[in-house]
Amino acid sequence: MNFLEQAWEQREEDLYKSLFGDTGKGIYPLHFDLFKKQFGYDNVDPRWLHYGVFKCPPNENRNSWLYVSSGMSNPWETDEKEEYSGLGTELILETIKDESWAIPLVQSLIAFNILLSIGKYGDRPLLEHWARIPQPIEPNISHLVLGVPENIPETIDLISGSVDLLQIVGLTQTEFDYAKENGSPAVCDLLKKAGIYPITDPKRESVVIA
Repeated sequence: MNFLEQAWEQREEDLYKSLFGDTGKGIYPLHFDLFKKQFGYDNVDPRWLHYGVFKCPPNENRNSWLYVSSGMSNPWETDEKEEYSGLGTELILETIKDESWAIPLVQSLIAFNILLSIGKYGDRPLLEHWARIPQPIEPNISHLVLGVPENIPETIDLISGSVDLLQIVGLTQTEFDYAKENGSPAVCDLLKKAGIYPITDPKRESVVIA
């Protein structure tokens, strides 16, 4: 087993199962049409189609459905440990029930981050904690914020380097406006106080902002 395979197995078979429990029937991989139809990009590296999303059902430690990306932290280009493994991040989304939009949403963000990494959007930085992204989810969510996970480590360590876990959380337009004025940590704190964070529920109303 080579270095890449060891890191891959450590993430999916060891760390993910210890953190998230049952990771479902298998990974939901990215596909060519996602890059072509959503992003207008057809020069797809075959390695990208190994990235994907695991769907983890609720368990004794968590009432939510959890969707976690896998692949962005693959150490494709090295056989030695570095500060960060691969792109250095993976994504987490949590919902009240199993949602049909959840896997495509996380897949889309993975693809977007990959394209950021190859410079398709100029010098725009990779996805990181506190980033805000326009992403409507009907009926009430207008944007996403990437916060810090709850009851899950913010960073995991692979043999190939560290990986930051980015918690995807939906914002209403009112909450997004608040975040623009006060910052992403402030809006995440607001959602925590309201008992919403880290769940994304498109049907919820905005938090009342004094």
